[in-house]
Amino acid sequence: MKVYFISGLGADEKAFQALDLSAVEKIHLNWIPPLHKESIESYAKRMAERIEEENPIIIGLSFGGMMAIEIAKIISVQQVIIISSAKGKMELPPYFSICRYIPFHKILPIRAIGLNEKAMLYIFGTRNEEQKQNLINIINNTVEGFNNWAIDRIVKWKNTVVPKNLVHIHGDSDKLLPLGYVKSDYVISNGGHFMIVNQAKDISTIIQNILFKKG
Repeated sequence: MKVYFISGLGADEKAFQALDLSAVEKIHLNWIPPLHKESIESYAKRMAERIEEENPIIIGLSFGGMMAIEIAKIISVQQVIIISSAKGKMELPPYFSICRYIPFHKILPIRAIGLNEKAMLYIFGTRNEEQKQNLINIINNTVEGFNNWAIDRIVKWKNTVVPKNLVHIHGDSDKLLPLGYVKSDYVISNGGHFMIVNQAKDISTIIQNILFKKG
């Protein structure tokens, strides 16, 4: 079974390396440099053009989940699974809207957060030195110029369309996208925004059950 994976903001395919999905052929749709002032819809179309299968299965993490939804609006998909993400503007916290008018995201780049230990612990939920280092490595491997473009697209995201065949996995301790604002199909106890790594076993089990219809 082939499954397409789209990583999160400031991340590459290493974000998924802790998942135990041995029965799945992973195809990583790595980020590509955005065009000047490119819309999220245009970017999603270019990403979709790299998908070779009809009715693909797509798993998206954080911003990758939002991108998976945009792709599902362009092509038919068999399944969309989003992790630590949001399904539309209605699930984004109110403070994201503030950034539309006061662009804090352009003043404080994500790379600076990744180098701040307290910020990593609070926002991403990293729990030990190894996880902190993994997060730094993931952030450092980001496509040049991608983060600022992506954050700007998130705070301006206007999507209201949710694919019918979508499953949402979220953590109840996510500080970046609090559970109180989203409607999740599966809730990971004590799961922060970085739970794809530190609670990979639980998430792997859920994904396997979804893909192989075990419950």
